[in-house]
Formats: sequence, structure tokens, C-alpha cells
Amino acid sequence: MTAPTITHFWASLLGSAAMLAIILTGLGLMIGLVKPADLPRKLGTILGLVIALTILPGILMSQWARMSLWQQVALAAVGGVILLVLLPTRKTRHKRKD
Repeated sequence: MTAPTITHFWASLLGSAAMLAIILTGLGLMIGLVKPADLPRKLGTILGLVIALTILPGILMSQWARMSLWQQVALAAVGGVILLVLLPTRKTRHKRKD
């Protein structure tokens, strides 16, 4: 897969997810699960996430392409260490106290 193919797939997937979220919000409004006063806030949140998730991959891909190999490896290692540090923390939060 080339970069334009990946970005096109990402944009179409994101558009489909946003459309589904907006449809579910509209159905929730019709059924009465979503209050009319909350509707602009919910739609604003959905559209804000769509805009952010559309712009963010382009920025990350362009920055990743500019990095040298050793910088990419170092960034991946830092991400792996952060994941390993946070993983035990998440497990301890979900334990039930009896």
C-alpha cells in the first residue's frame, strides 16, 4: 500500500464512522435518549474529532517521512517503554476491592 492509498482508506473509514455517529445521535434524539439541549455539543464533539483525526495522520506521516532511521527506531523504543510502564497501571486500576 502506498501513502495516498492509506490516507484515502483512512479518510473514507473516518467519514463512515462520523456518519454512523451522526445517524446514531439523530436516532437518539428521535427516541428521546439525547436531550435537544445536548445535541449541538454532541455534534460539535463528533465533528471536532473527525477534523482532528483527518488532519493528524497527514501531519504524523509527513513528520515520520522526514526522520532518519535511527530517530524512528528511538521514537518507537520510547513508545514501547511508555506502553510497558502504563500497562501495569491500567491493570491495577480495574481490580475490585472486596
